[in-house]
Amino acid sequence: MIKLFVTDLDGTLLGQDHYIKNEDVDALKKMIEHGTPLAVASGRMDHEISEVLKRVGVNGHRVSQNGAFVFDNQNKPVHAKTFDPDLARRIVHEIDAEPMVKTVSTADETFTKEHSHWIDLISEQMFHDIIVKPELHELIGTKVTPSKITLHGEESDVIKAADKVARTFGEEIDSFISHETCVDMMPKNINKQSGLKKLIEGLGLAPEEVACVGDSFNDVSMFEMTPHSYVMSTARDEVKEKAGTVVDHVHEAIEDLDKKGLLKKQEQVVDV
Repeated sequence: MIKLFVTDLDGTLLGQDHYIKNEDVDALKKMIEHGTPLAVASGRMDHEISEVLKRVGVNGHRVSQNGAFVFDNQNKPVHAKTFDPDLARRIVHEIDAEPMVKTVSTADETFTKEHSHWIDLISEQMFHDIIVKPELHELIGTKVTPSKITLHGEESDVIKAADKVARTFGEEIDSFISHETCVDMMPKNINKQSGLKKLIEGLGLAPEEVACVGDSFNDVSMFEMTPHSYVMSTARDEVKEKAGTVVDHVHEAIEDLDKKGLLKKQEQVVDV
């Protein structure tokens, strides 16, 4: 029996310009009403996940910034991890010459060194503005505590950057493509699987009691923790091969679990 359903946001539940399908909203609400809790696992910040849950009209557990921060559905902090300051400074220094947009995220803010058209485009897809700080590098480790460092750009540049980051920092960090336009760099052993494991440990659940759906490379770690994994049909082939079932929408994953008898049914009230 599935005791926790986990969804990614961008490219999965959340479309362009924050669009959410009515069918997905209805399926999530019905699932929760029947007794299966929801968790959102995203590269986005916790306050952004909270805003999406508010728009959907449901409560849920939250795994934000690819596992850096975890809150349960009672808003209780479960886990938090940020970069070692020296490592963060070394990363931003190393990537400074890359011809891509760089952002540094803390628990609740996103910073960059200089404004550009790309920054405006990125901000439009966020639920908050990116703060421009020309002196950003000097602030890291003092007034800015990074939890995620990101390179943004065209898909072809992102693929090359992801490979270079992996070669440069090796086993020191976790890094992955979280969207076709960005590469996320995280503290070591911080990913969606590690965040979800912290969550389910506190809930007393086993990995096989979890189902998940996502669409990108940062979702692969959670695909690997459970046999009940779903991937969006728009995902790259390398991501699809890591999941159990391909779907077009979140509600299709929920419907498939229901057909398999893996979701709780609302108890029928019988008049006596």
